[in-house]
Amino acid sequence: MIDKIEQLINTLEQEINDGYNTLPDYQANNEGKTYVNGAQATLYELQKQVIELKQGLRLGKNFSLLGKNN
Repeated sequence: MIDKIEQLINTLEQEINDGYNTLPDYQANNEGKTYVNGAQATLYELQKQVIELKQGLRLGKNFSLLGKNN
């Protein structure tokens, strides 16, 4: 399951990067690029959380997937 999530995250990362790179480079697109940058930041945080989850599961850590941060 985590492997499939990682594949989807990697696909999403490439799609976001492609979208950013295909935006024409003129000032009217600054707002659009800001939204893409925000999406990239959220994606990187998601990647970080999945890595922590995967490492924790490998170590036998008990995660509460429905509760607040441990």
